Amino acid sequence: MDNDSLIVDEEWTDNRTTVAVSRSCPTELPTVVQYLNGLDIAVTVIIAITIVLSFATFVICGKNIRQVLRYTPKRFKSKTIVVLIIYPIVTTLAIISTLIPKSYFICDTASHIYFMISAYVFYSLIVDYIGGEEAFIRSSDTQTFNARTPPCCCCLPFLQRSAVTKNRLLFTRLLILQLPIVQSLLFVGLNVVFVEDAENFTRIILYFVPFIVLSIIIGVWGLNIIVRMVNPLYSEFKVMGKYVVLQAVLILCKVQPLVIMGLVTYVTPSCAFPMTLQVQKNAVFQMCLCAEMLVLSLWAFQLYKTPNKNQHLLEKTEST
Repeated sequence: MDNDSLIVDEEWTDNRTTVAVSRSCPTELPTVVQYLNGLDIAVTVIIAITIVLSFATFVICGKNIRQVLRYTPKRFKSKTIVVLIIYPIVTTLAIISTLIPKSYFICDTASHIYFMISAYVFYSLIVDYIGGEEAFIRSSDTQTFNARTPPCCCCLPFLQRSAVTKNRLLFTRLLILQLPIVQSLLFVGLNVVFVEDAENFTRIILYFVPFIVLSIIIGVWGLNIIVRMVNPLYSEFKVMGKYVVLQAVLILCKVQPLVIMGLVTYVTPSCAFPMTLQVQKNAVFQMCLCAEMLVLSLWAFQLYKTPNKNQHLLEKTEST
């Protein structure tokens, strides 16, 4: 028997030591063969539900893309599709992560980086909605630009509303552009460490977290600035709703695992090889994530639908 698989607990009773030996849960993630051989009914059901939810998300995404190709003006089509396919991409990576436990961090990295790319594409889509930066500058008033937006509204009380200029729009663009660049560099570096030394990864990641969080805060700040500027003036494009349904992906992917980790740990106090607690948490998380991507896809279907009453507005924007 491997000594690493034993835990020794010491209990002191009347100056004597009683040694209790018990088998511990494995600390390493199982291989695919070990994982499939060790599947129980509960995890098998979770995997089946995850696949069904993912298939439904693909169906909704297909309808979204068909609707975009049919009704959306040509200048908006490609960027709209890039934003909309984030939901099937996340569900696809969720299935891979569920079936191949050791790939969970790589899959999380892929979905994370694609979200950052989508955030910048969404900014470019908003600029297209308003007819370009120069057109927006001409149509806006002197009090349109407002940098006091979440999450920096309380930290920067000295900033006042001002007119929209090219430099201010460039500043907003750079806030969002750094997201795919900085986040990609950070997560690629973390993946290199994860592949080379998984044990050291848990210590090194703590030094990366402040930079990851700071970059996300700056990017969200830039998105809030542009969305809150455009939404009141171009309400027919439903920019705020589209922003919320996109931002929800980041919140669900990053905050939700912490909740599930606590619930699964409480409900499942013990485990048997190769169904480690980490695998159980990951399976439950990916199932919940696929269900939420399905809901967000349905929401996006309504937001990106081109109503007949606004069709003339889009056609007018395209012609100009």
